[in-house]
Amino acid sequence: MQDLKNPGARPTSEAHMAGVMQALNGGDTARAVMLADQALATGDEHVLFLNLSAFGLEEAGRLEEATMRLRRALQLAPQDVLILTALGNVLSKLGQTEESLVYFNAALALNPRHAHAHNGRATSHAELGQEQEARQGHMRAADLDPNYPDPLGALADFALRDNQPDLARKLAERALQLQPDLAPAAMVLATLEAKAGEHGAALIRLDGLLTGSLAPLHRAAAEQLLGEQLEATGRAEEALDAYVRSNRQLRRIYDPVYASPEVETAVPLARRLTAYFEKADPADWAAAPGGDGLSAGGRGHVFLVGFVRSGTTLLEQVLASHPAVTALEEQATLRAMTDPFFNTEAGLERLRTLSGPEADLLRADYWERVRSFGIDPVGKVFVDKAPLSTLWLPMIAKLFPKAKVLLAIRDPRDVVLSSFKHRFLLNALAWPFTDLTETAEFYAALMELTTLYRAKLPLQLYQHRHEDLVRNFDGEVGRICDFLGLEWTDSLRDFAETARKRDVRTPSKDQVRRGLYSEGMGRWRRYGAGVEPILPILQPWVERYGYDADA
Repeated sequence: MQDLKNPGARPTSEAHMAGVMQALNGGDTARAVMLADQALATGDEHVLFLNLSAFGLEEAGRLEEATMRLRRALQLAPQDVLILTALGNVLSKLGQTEESLVYFNAALALNPRHAHAHNGRATSHAELGQEQEARQGHMRAADLDPNYPDPLGALADFALRDNQPDLARKLAERALQLQPDLAPAAMVLATLEAKAGEHGAALIRLDGLLTGSLAPLHRAAAEQLLGEQLEATGRAEEALDAYVRSNRQLRRIYDPVYASPEVETAVPLARRLTAYFEKADPADWAAAPGGDGLSAGGRGHVFLVGFVRSGTTLLEQVLASHPAVTALEEQATLRAMTDPFFNTEAGLERLRTLSGPEADLLRADYWERVRSFGIDPVGKVFVDKAPLSTLWLPMIAKLFPKAKVLLAIRDPRDVVLSSFKHRFLLNALAWPFTDLTETAEFYAALMELTTLYRAKLPLQLYQHRHEDLVRNFDGEVGRICDFLGLEWTDSLRDFAETARKRDVRTPSKDQVRRGLYSEGMGRWRRYGAGVEPILPILQPWVERYGYDADA
């Protein structure tokens, strides 16, 4: 927990301050928060009171209100390291990660040895996928304050992901010695128990954690892990209930951000794009003048799209096992370019009429970004895997006429259930995954848009069915190789080893490293009545893609 005992510099009522300090010195933070709120209600606006009040709001999941308190505190004390750090932490939890780094960096410029700011900045780096910076930040925080449990919990999680179970256990146990209710550390131990097949022990640990007082984000994460353990023990319907509770926590926390009318989330976006392209003339969506979009010296270019949890990670690892292929997993290669074009109808009109010089600048920017992720496409077929790039197929058609598109399809019911169950870094596109019905609506809206795109855009597209790859690996992969102009090689069968060697970041990594398995097919039926509300939404796509109604 952030150190809250700094009294600040603003004059305040001695009686209010004495009560707050007495509570803090006695370790009673809840009483200190209550007294701070009472002081603020009388107009006694002190930096410490604002910080404490914000802390209480943050613990209650009222992040927007906490932000307002901290911004006011910063007006009163613009160089207060504690306030800067606290504001960075709350913004990070709100998903405003880039802005959070501004405040962490400001705090560290004032005090380079502030462990809490290093730890908060590391968390923001992790949210942005900047793993090396995150590790270094957590290690620096732990070095500066060996008795600070939060970075130890984060480092335990890194050790777990690095397949260093002994180190993960040691760090988590040390963190829990310092703070017995530290949820991330407890969840590392529960995960270790689960990996060892000790699901009963994991369930007991999680039940104990969830009966205590948890911050809303930690409760959401614990419910998520509980769902996974219940599922592993064959209690799928109970597991779904846990996933629902987890996502409801996230909804309560982030509703002020994503339920705002100023924010266009995925379902409205897909429907708006559908309305626009229903009126589009296919002749207007031919490739923009200029180059063909291929990288200099590149052998080929592939976009692997679909819907999340449609088997794209498995297919990417299969293709990455080919010596003539280089692949990149879900980086912002195309997404970084889309906002100016897809956010408004005027932007879409600009994309429709894109000139040759503009298109060539965008193509160059794309390939520069690809190389910035360590990819050298020379002599290779480059696979850019990003499932939700399905939304941006008009940009692909305009900029990359020689690119081929692999559209991954999987049973819609399995796709939607799997998307709802897994935790994604929240943003406007991932927001639907916090509600089962909205996930199904997003699937239906995106598939409707995809069907329209296929009718209006000059795409070289192959529709790949995930179940075909599982049932007839050589046959389906052979057809995909023919489409991409690749010769068959037996190395394609070694995809599980490829996945173990590569830094796979999606939730599918453990499944892919196992190799082929069919347990995920038809899994939706295990969840009983909980899935019934989404079946009518998905039925048209179950039929369209040839899946059995009861399979």
